[in-house]
Amino acid sequence: MAFTDAFERTLDSKNRTQIPADFRNALDPAIHGETFYLCPGERPNTLSLLPEKYFEELSEYLRTDLLDGEDAEDYETIFYSMSKRLEMDKQGRVVFPDRQLGMVDIGMEITFAGVNKRIDIWSTEEYNAYIEARKKDEWRRLGKYARTARSKRPKEDG
Repeated sequence: MAFTDAFERTLDSKNRTQIPADFRNALDPAIHGETFYLCPGERPNTLSLLPEKYFEELSEYLRTDLLDGEDAEDYETIFYSMSKRLEMDKQGRVVFPDRQLGMVDIGMEITFAGVNKRIDIWSTEEYNAYIEARKKDEWRRLGKYARTARSKRPKEDG
């Protein structure tokens, strides 16, 4: 499963929003779990939603207890203490906690952007500006990545 597309939503006065149905419907409870974790985003001023079981898998791979140094400890402290398992109601609504929203300045108009295994949450204004600024320059690079991916697929026996 890959999360794709982008959807605009609004946060209400209680920090509630609805996770887009396309993303909710892509979850297979047996494979992905039943909900998402809200985590610090990989890009500045974003948050990310990770499917429940993917978050748990990542936790096994990101074994910072096996790494030396303060950076690993800092990462672990920030990432895990600022991540939160979200409870969805029957309509797919969730409440974004104040602590997580305090890490970013995304405002009330937000965009959920599918990014393969995760969903990034942006300020709609910042997301639109990001896409507009990069879409022309990145189009050629997108084609290059697609060609590279196709060339790495196993050849079919004919």
